[in-house]
Amino acid sequence: MSEPILIAFGANIDPLANLIAGLTQLHQEMPLEAISTVYRTTPLRRTPTDRQEPDFLNGAVLTRHPQEPDALKKRLRRIEASRMRKRQTGDPDAPRTLDLDLALMGNRVMRPPASMTLPDPDILKRPFVAIPLAELAPKMIHPDEGTTLAVIAARFQPNPVEMAPDRKATQALRAILR
Repeated sequence: MSEPILIAFGANIDPLANLIAGLTQLHQEMPLEAISTVYRTTPLRRTPTDRQEPDFLNGAVLTRHPQEPDALKKRLRRIEASRMRKRQTGDPDAPRTLDLDLALMGNRVMRPPASMTLPDPDILKRPFVAIPLAELAPKMIHPDEGTTLAVIAARFQPNPVEMAPDRKATQALRAILR
């Protein structure tokens, strides 16, 4: 059996439509085993008085498709581009049509000068990454921390106020697996 691969996803520009299209394409190319609960999250830098930027929908998927990290990253970027994602904005937290980030590939560790960082450092910083990953693979060990994803996610519990489950989005995305 291939190693578990966890991919975090998010979108806040026509988020449900872009996530359905992007994850459907991903599932057709590499079968997905599971899709986490989808969370509606407040943009990272939005203030309470700033309602300009729409909320994100965030979650994660689990697959085991055998592939090298660089090839998988290119596949994810191609799917993002098919949803008109523009990464060259200079703002890593800018609104986006689709974000697909390789979070964990088994126990692999990659650091610069490699083309990416594995595991994704956001697992330890952002509840909207850690909590969905832990839902899909609670016993998976974070290779840098030496602890399970469930323990890491528990650091963020209860769910932060800026993060709430979205039942409609969760049902719509999980329908992709049928």
